[in-house]
Amino acid sequence: MLRNTRWRQIGKLLCFYLCLSPLANAEITFDLKTLLDKAVDENPMMAVSKAQTAAAAAGITASRAYFNPDLEIMGGPARYRNAPGTTNQNYGITISQPLDFPGTRTSRRELAEQQFNYAEKGIFTTSFDLRNQIKQAYLNVLLRQQILGMFSANLSLLQQIQSKVKRKVEIGEAPRYELIKADTELLAAERDYASAQTRIEEAKAILRGMIGNMPDSFEINSELPTISTLPSVIELRQSAENNPYLQQLFSAKDSAEAKLKLEQALRFPGLTVKSDFTQDPDLNTFRVGVVLPLPVWNRREGQIAQAAAGIEEADANIKLQQQVLRKEIDSAYQRTVIASNQLKAFENGLLNQSEATLSRAEAAYKFGERGILEYLDAQRVNRDVRRDYLIAKFDYFFSVLQIERFIGSDLVQP
Repeated sequence: MLRNTRWRQIGKLLCFYLCLSPLANAEITFDLKTLLDKAVDENPMMAVSKAQTAAAAAGITASRAYFNPDLEIMGGPARYRNAPGTTNQNYGITISQPLDFPGTRTSRRELAEQQFNYAEKGIFTTSFDLRNQIKQAYLNVLLRQQILGMFSANLSLLQQIQSKVKRKVEIGEAPRYELIKADTELLAAERDYASAQTRIEEAKAILRGMIGNMPDSFEINSELPTISTLPSVIELRQSAENNPYLQQLFSAKDSAEAKLKLEQALRFPGLTVKSDFTQDPDLNTFRVGVVLPLPVWNRREGQIAQAAAGIEEADANIKLQQQVLRKEIDSAYQRTVIASNQLKAFENGLLNQSEATLSRAEAAYKFGERGILEYLDAQRVNRDVRRDYLIAKFDYFFSVLQIERFIGSDLVQP
């Protein structure tokens, strides 16, 4: 009885293990939106940008803080000049409170706020650039997978052809050079298939590295993202003002101007209010006064000149970025036009012509009108045309993603 119970328990455990094994070995499938959200939440670059923003927010708190007062206590012996040898004690207490002038305090706060705005724009810049790169990596994996599917179908077909040719050669219906040619094409197909598999793993490794916390083995949704209507090149140039890097440069210029304003205010930053009480053996003294810094020797000429140079540098960086964006947008737009024309050429004739040529060559080979060489050549041409069509289709996506990066607006939607 006990033995039967033990065997039932072992059987249940075995069934439970067999049921869970497919789940444990199943690969997780991600769509583009999930990967984008995962990257924004977990990528270390985003953590760095968020930490910089938190530090900038703390800078605003620091700029609003008041200086702490100083307390000074002194004491010691007092000797009377008219009564040698007679001593007593004296002590004094002094309290000092440094105060900013309103202009200095406002300038310090404005600089901290501009630095916070710059850090916030840095989060958006990092996030947008990361999302754009992940879209490119995601599409690259899709392209490699579709090329692998094409090579897989080609490999299967060549294996069938090689098997048929081998039988024909064995029974004497075909010359041996046809088998040599079929073997050569099959080896080339196996090489291309293995290379395509490696390229998929490489593309997945790049995608995994951009996101961070990803399983070693995963799959992606094979559905292509959608592309919004592409504006004209004139509208794209105007949209370049929304480029995240350019917006961050504008914020850097605002910070440089606030820095100059603060350096000018620091020439005469404020005053210190002082109050002291002194008790001598025969006299108590109470005084109130102020301490004013006099900008005689150091008028902060160097610091003001550095801040002014920072504004000129920010202006130059803005003009340089605008010039680069205009050039890159024009170039990316022309790439989209070229890719679009190539797609039209494939879809309006090349694909159909290639398929028709392959069908005629296959029929001629089956009826003995053509040899294996003509059939394999037609098949190779058809495979190259379909591969070029895939590359052209994804080149259009990649060129649109380049434009998306330059204008700072999502054109490729998950």
